[in-house]
Amino acid sequence: MCLKGAEKVQKTKKDIKVHINHDFCKRCEICVKICPFDVLATDPDGYPEVVAEDKCTACGLCETHCPDFAIWIEVDGKNKEHPAYPYLRMDDRMPNVWCPGCGIGMVFYSIIRAVKDLGIPKDKVAMVSGIGCTGRMPGYADFNTLHTTHGRALAFSIGLKLANPELTVITVLGDGDGLAIGGNHLIHAARRNVDITAVLVNNFNYGMTGGQVSPTTPQGGYTTTSPYGNYEPDFDSCELVKGAGANFVARGTTFHITLTDQLIKKGLQTKGFSFIEVISHCPTYYGRFNEMPDPFDMLNWQKKAVYRAGTTPREGRLPIGVIHTADHPDYMEILKQRTGMIK
Repeated sequence: MCLKGAEKVQKTKKDIKVHINHDFCKRCEICVKICPFDVLATDPDGYPEVVAEDKCTACGLCETHCPDFAIWIEVDGKNKEHPAYPYLRMDDRMPNVWCPGCGIGMVFYSIIRAVKDLGIPKDKVAMVSGIGCTGRMPGYADFNTLHTTHGRALAFSIGLKLANPELTVITVLGDGDGLAIGGNHLIHAARRNVDITAVLVNNFNYGMTGGQVSPTTPQGGYTTTSPYGNYEPDFDSCELVKGAGANFVARGTTFHITLTDQLIKKGLQTKGFSFIEVISHCPTYYGRFNEMPDPFDMLNWQKKAVYRAGTTPREGRLPIGVIHTADHPDYMEILKQRTGMIK
């Protein structure tokens, strides 16, 4: 019904194009299965192909959930190339070596989007990692980067931040790297409240070395070293870091990637130690051993494994969102005060 005098608004249809880089694609099929409008299908060789571009709404689910930077959406001439490519070492490092469907690439793109949205120059960012699948991330990032020893990424990050306080230091960790051999450094980085943003990718096992049990493997979870199910209780990394004294603690997932974007941005904007755990998926090992070899099935499983922080807790599920905030003075502030007193 048209009301008299009402102004008729004509919506202009957007010019939407779906781009696919077959050189980067590993045929995991996440993009095909996650599209709500069947814009994509799988071709005879297993690659995604665009079959109904006119149905695309540019929701971006395919782009943000692609672990390999292989698909992106161009809208009205914007993003003719993938938005992440200027932040990647395209000449000699890409494509990445992560397994098909691995969630680490999604977390990597989430970090890139956060840096880009906040307008932080690339030469003012330092990304630091230890050893493991997540440890490969700095090798692909066109930032200042350090690939350090197993479990010691935060120790290097603290030294780097003290030497050059102007840098935005992002430390990326795996669950084994950050909570087992590196657990001591995590506790004390949080206790000191050093102005660093730590992103821990939790895929419930040691992926690089063969899928062994890790500190975050759920009780009953199967791995190569827990063939009858893990009998140890798993770590709640967010509660650990909260108790140690961090200013910002949060948890996201690779399924809830938009939320993860927001949490990483908040972490980067917080003065003091920020910690964001991202529940991710490892279809090659943890998924295969726990009857979820399809990466899309693992993404859907994440919906059932979490609940929103601030709502009624659900037994056996982890809260996602902002877990804890504080306003303690960061380590550099205290150091400056003490140095002034000594002088």
